[in-house]
Amino acid sequence: MIRLLLVAFLFFSLSTAQAQAKRLDVMSFNIRCGSCEKPDDVNHWDRRKYLVADLIRKQQPDLIGLQEAEFFQVRDLVAMLGDYEWIGVGRDDGKEQGEANAVLFRKARFKLLTQETLWLSATPGQIGKGWDAALNRTASIVRLRDRDSAQELFLLNTHFDHLGQQARMESSKLVVGLVKSMTGKLPVIVTGDFNYTRQFAGYGIVAELLRDAEQVAASPAQGGTISFNDFGKSIEPDKKIDFIFVNDDVEVVSHRIITDRYQGRYPSDHYPLQAELRLR
Repeated sequence: MIRLLLVAFLFFSLSTAQAQAKRLDVMSFNIRCGSCEKPDDVNHWDRRKYLVADLIRKQQPDLIGLQEAEFFQVRDLVAMLGDYEWIGVGRDDGKEQGEANAVLFRKARFKLLTQETLWLSATPGQIGKGWDAALNRTASIVRLRDRDSAQELFLLNTHFDHLGQQARMESSKLVVGLVKSMTGKLPVIVTGDFNYTRQFAGYGIVAELLRDAEQVAASPAQGGTISFNDFGKSIEPDKKIDFIFVNDDVEVVSHRIITDRYQGRYPSDHYPLQAELRLR
């Protein structure tokens, strides 16, 4: 009897560990550039960074795709959070100049296998603007391995242009092409600020290959229909321009727009998204 109980306990423990290894909490968060507000502004990064860090700490994501992240902002967050490693390059020089689409991952859980940053343009390997874009735009791609389960996955984090309509269309095609080129039958997750809603044709291009986590979640999506809030100045229904997409090797358990505020203050001009995923 004791032996049977021991076997049952070991089997339960192994099954639980495997289930936990396949569970993944992913966040996409445009944190608003740290140099965009004047030092005396209530929304200046020196005041907001504690709110951003607290929100992330409460949600405990395993992977985070940050948009509009300047290097000093990412360093501030990593120092406050302590659990993450990160990759990313500045969009203006491929080093530290300009905003980065940084990817943060729990260092105790994941081993970084590969990393790459490409520019959203007709020449992705070269620094520069694409099509009618107002600014340089990039996509950061990482391949990670779970240290416990040995499961590998890809995460692509991006930020499309806010003015160039053609750029947003072509960037959608480029992202689809990048996902198709990823080697092996592995889970793929795409996070980003796409600067368009589901009504824009570019959304359909991405959604033809990938699934919108909000739309396919097993439980009803939470948090409303707004991801861009402009620090509370632009609360328009159906203004969701941030998305988490997944391929067929990822099951979406839940999806939420996190609308937390701190005594009326907004951590960013975007609400973050978070999805609970399970890798198949």
